[in-house]
Amino acid sequence: MELKCLAVTGAPGWLTQALLDSLSAHPLDRLAGIRAFIHPGFLPRAAELRGRNPSLTAVYPLDLGDARESLTDAAWRDVDVLLHSAGVIHVRRTADWYRINTEGTLRLARVARSAGVRRFVFVSSNAAGGRCESETQVLTESDPAKPLSHYGRSKLLAEQGLMEMHRAGEFEVVILRPSMFYGPPVPGRHIDVYRRILAGRMPVVGDGRYRRSITYIDNLVQAARLALTHPAASGEVFYVVDDPVYTTLGIVEAMAAALGAPLRLRRLPALAGPVAYLGDRLLASAGVYWQNLHLTGESHWHVALSCAKLKSRLGYTPTVTLREGMRRAVEWCRENGKL
Repeated sequence: MELKCLAVTGAPGWLTQALLDSLSAHPLDRLAGIRAFIHPGFLPRAAELRGRNPSLTAVYPLDLGDARESLTDAAWRDVDVLLHSAGVIHVRRTADWYRINTEGTLRLARVARSAGVRRFVFVSSNAAGGRCESETQVLTESDPAKPLSHYGRSKLLAEQGLMEMHRAGEFEVVILRPSMFYGPPVPGRHIDVYRRILAGRMPVVGDGRYRRSITYIDNLVQAARLALTHPAASGEVFYVVDDPVYTTLGIVEAMAAALGAPLRLRRLPALAGPVAYLGDRLLASAGVYWQNLHLTGESHWHVALSCAKLKSRLGYTPTVTLREGMRRAVEWCRENGKL
């Protein structure tokens, strides 16, 4: 489809900023303007955002957690496509996931539909699909979605609501389910992992040979660009991952190699994962979320995902390998005084 005006949410967040950088360096044909809908708390950075991205023509405030419609008619004028990546991952109360990731997304979609937006690209999460049921399984988009967390369920409910709009012919919907992604600009939580490796304090549950799909940021940006205009993307769900599937231990080894550090692990018993998961479920039943417990509770899962559909339908070609991606990430950290 032809794209003349694009709107994005999630700036100045990691994925959205990387996409804006890519569009500034390599503009799409006939794309006349880009608008950013950002959280009101980021408005003081609007001038910085526009200065970094020459193709960004306007910035408007948007609070997904506010039931009132804050965007003006001018914000939507001539917008063809909206890429929606804003949301919350780590929260204080489980209800916040549904309030923002589900209700906020669907409220935004209804406004976009009324404003005449023709395609809504939703950046969901692999958490909406769940985990593998065996060590050998590789999840595909045709597998039944079985989210195992409130976060994953909040994303899946948003997906389902959007697809109902698509089937009703209200506008085109494209859903991207990226796995955990990495790369520059490296967020603080990933820098902490690098520091643990350098200090010889990297915890690994069991033998660490749990299958994991991850995504380098440039590969994810490539998928997002394809989703904006490719005619075969309409009405589809795509896992966005690197190829091949790695393991938790393999990922940590690649980090250590990029750092030039010996790999010294703190082994945790394999039982730590299932026990933490039970504790996480108990807290979740009371509406409470504890990030470290939640992450430990997922540490023993196999989360192997296929990008075959994205390759065959849209021509996706993940080009940055794990070793190269980690090298670039560590290089960025050192150049910016983070390590």
